[in-house]
Amino acid sequence: MRWVTGIAMGLLWAIIPSGGIVRLTGSGLGCTDWPLCENTSVIPAMDANAWIEYTNRMLSGGVMLVAILSAIVALSSRAAGAGTTIPAVIAAVATIGQVPLGAVTVVFDLHPLLVSSHFVLSLVALAAAVIAFLGTDDVMRGVRRAIRPGVGWLALIGAVSLITTLVTGVLTTSAGPHSGDPAVIHRYGQLDGAAYWHVRAVILLGVVVIIIALVTRARGPDRGFLIPALAFIPLFALQVVIGEVQWRNQLPWEIVVFHVSVAGLVWGTGVAALWRLARPVTSGSAPA
Repeated sequence: MRWVTGIAMGLLWAIIPSGGIVRLTGSGLGCTDWPLCENTSVIPAMDANAWIEYTNRMLSGGVMLVAILSAIVALSSRAAGAGTTIPAVIAAVATIGQVPLGAVTVVFDLHPLLVSSHFVLSLVALAAAVIAFLGTDDVMRGVRRAIRPGVGWLALIGAVSLITTLVTGVLTTSAGPHSGDPAVIHRYGQLDGAAYWHVRAVILLGVVVIIIALVTRARGPDRGFLIPALAFIPLFALQVVIGEVQWRNQLPWEIVVFHVSVAGLVWGTGVAALWRLARPVTSGSAPA
């Protein structure tokens, strides 16, 4: 079960840069129909944009099947508790939901809010898959956890800061030059204004991360929390650097897709660290 939930988690991250490449290369309408690619053809013509879009569709189908398999395995396991089965089901449902949302996005010519919703739903699926994997990992290691109100509130503040940073980043992309197709001119909001609020959300998240680090320094060692927390810090710093570089270079798509890819990693490790922060190991449990 840990292997299946881990693979689902990895694939749900991989679909984020895959979708980003579709948008950033102007391939969003490479396949103009749904579920077919064009008119009565399932296979796209020999066109680079069509194949980029088609490949993403095929990858999405594979990711959906693995997410469904993960949910089935979790539901059928006697060892898995609600902490694994519920998020595994949520990840599967969110992945299935990408199918009609993708169809609507194509039908409405890549409206920026629909494209953004596509990305946000990917983040929901990834977060659920991360939590499902963490639940399985705790079962395998014999670790029991429970919510502790004090650090629970701190984790909640961190989650709100992380979500705000991701959402403002998505809105900044919606206002930016990469609409998903050269013929589409839809924008949502003003780029400078969106970037202004995104930068401040990033600063707020940085402050919250420092506070969490100071508070948790006095806690006993919890490998389940420390590993994702230590992974988050350099990824977050890298993401800030990438964001600054892409802004100063007029948002070239090659750098933006790297920014999107690392955003998925920042989100996944952040969710893992905050989930474990809010639920410390209980007394009498196996060593963390």
